[in-house]
Amino acid sequence: MNKYFKILLFLSFLWLASYGVSLFFFHEDALASSGPQILVIPIEGMLTFQGDSSLFSSSTSGEVIAEQIRDANDDSSVKGILLEINSPGGTVMGSKVIVDALQEVDKPVVAVITEYGTSGAYWVASQGDYIIADELSIVGSIGVLGSYLEFGGLLEDYNVTYQRLVTGQYKDISSPYREMSAEEEALLLERLQGIHDYFVEDVAEGRNMAVEDVALLADGLFYLGQDAVANGLIDSVGSKEDAITLTKEL
Repeated sequence: MNKYFKILLFLSFLWLASYGVSLFFFHEDALASSGPQILVIPIEGMLTFQGDSSLFSSSTSGEVIAEQIRDANDDSSVKGILLEINSPGGTVMGSKVIVDALQEVDKPVVAVITEYGTSGAYWVASQGDYIIADELSIVGSIGVLGSYLEFGGLLEDYNVTYQRLVTGQYKDISSPYREMSAEEEALLLERLQGIHDYFVEDVAEGRNMAVEDVALLADGLFYLGQDAVANGLIDSVGSKEDAITLTKEL
């Protein structure tokens, strides 16, 4: 028993020694990082205002990201913000709430697009001071989507009737259970165009481009990073490490 006790005592000593060393180095790291910092904010997946999750899908909260941006802007130890984007975009408000927060930032903001930064996520990236993407990153896709499924014909095939009871003429304007009229389609497209124009104007201001030039690119098509430098959607091709270096310089 005495032999085993000595072994246990020796192992306990080693554990305490290693714990003490780890605390020392952790403390040194904490001191080293207490100076000027760059805050990296990941923006991943589908963007919605509050961020919803279910068994089959999940999304990122734009409001949470906006709060992180506001906190970073108020923190005097944070000297620059790096947005690490890998997102296809999302809802209008899920993206706009981030854009609104970025427009109030008075510190350098660099966006790096990894796999893709399209639609609302590109809208977010466009509000930074500089955009970097990989040569084969997918960027752009400036446009607004309002499509939906319609089952009116299927219901007729099965002799199912849609009983329309509304108190406003356009209350069920996007109901999937009946065909949309030409007038209703025009009304919806008019509103989608309003969002589209707002999107284009924000990108133009953020990228210091003419609205007309952005409008020519705002056909919903995406571009590869290697092509997006020439058309002005990004500033250069590169990696996250390049983005960190640039943020430090800024």
